[in-house]
Amino acid sequence: MNRCLSIYARAWRSRPGGNIPTMQIDDFARFYESKTDDDLLRLEMDSAQLSSEANIALKNELVRRRIGAERINKFRELEQHRRDELARDPGRLFVLSRLGIGRMRFGKGDYVRSSEARMERFRTTVFLVFLWFPLIPRGTYLIERPRRFLSNQFRVLAKLPLDWGQVLRVWIFCGIILLAVIWMITVLMHRV
Repeated sequence: MNRCLSIYARAWRSRPGGNIPTMQIDDFARFYESKTDDDLLRLEMDSAQLSSEANIALKNELVRRRIGAERINKFRELEQHRRDELARDPGRLFVLSRLGIGRMRFGKGDYVRSSEARMERFRTTVFLVFLWFPLIPRGTYLIERPRRFLSNQFRVLAKLPLDWGQVLRVWIFCGIILLAVIWMITVLMHRV
């Protein structure tokens, strides 16, 4: 893998005063011959970042494999769709039960309930948690889930800009709970 990364690094345009050695068109041609069509299409998507020699060799290899503009455009659409799907994914929500470390969602903003479909839709924020306390907000999502008691199944409809109002409300609520727990512990300690 390191060998592949170093070859890719040499293929990218070197900056003035940089110490990346230049490659000849033949070197790029041999390198591109060993790559899959998808690898070449990904390089084509970022061709503006390639040196002129790398671009010439890439175009020649695409022509040799009969990969035309239609297939390149289709690949761009698929790649954009894949990136959009990844952006909407909140990641796996989990908590290591004894330590309370992981990712959890908090808050229900813009709540809408559908009686006919028995579904609910709301805006929620995913946090990294430590000792079950939400510390770092990772993203705000519009989700939909079935209305069942303690249901943890949901479907992400869209990734939204981080809702700092919701983040602040979650932090304030959890801070109040934390202060209440600390107060209860100190009261109990003084009674003993």
